[in-house]
Amino acid sequence: MAAGPFDQMFVRNEAQRSLYEGAIARLAQSRATRTDVRSYASTVLNDHEAYDGALRELAKSKGISLPSGLTKYDKKRLAHLAGLHGRAFDNAFIREARRVNDDDIRDFRKEASHAADPETNRFVTQFLEVDKKHEAGARALGGRDVASRGPVIEPPPTGNRMPVISPPSASAMPVIKPSDGSPR
Repeated sequence: MAAGPFDQMFVRNEAQRSLYEGAIARLAQSRATRTDVRSYASTVLNDHEAYDGALRELAKSKGISLPSGLTKYDKKRLAHLAGLHGRAFDNAFIREARRVNDDDIRDFRKEASHAADPETNRFVTQFLEVDKKHEAGARALGGRDVASRGPVIEPPPTGNRMPVISPPSASAMPVIKPSDGSPR
């Protein structure tokens, strides 16, 4: 059974993100100064061996061609990370690992709520927990050394379907009009 366009896009995007996540993890193994950061990078690489194999098999069974290299954007981000050293590298890697895993989890949840193909859905179910483990590991590395960009809004578990809250119909602020009737 061929995968639908949404499932195909998910598989291709995940393969692209996995290439990038593997590249930054390999860089962290050699460049990180903190042992916990190097250990996290090793865990990511080990987990991605099974993940990448399952993703390749899924793509092959569905006739989906996978990307073979990093995008221009990913190469630029990787080059920036490679230019950092010491504590600056560790902190930038942790932030980047958080970003990548947040994107992964959001896309996995979205795919779980839209997947038409049962094999793709099994893949999502199997590897969502791995992405959650990586995300928790990246957050645990952060501590007080990593500057955050503000509060993180967690995606809802059903994908990107968030409730919409209507604005109030009338303002509670009183309107003051000039007594002479002229505009100000």
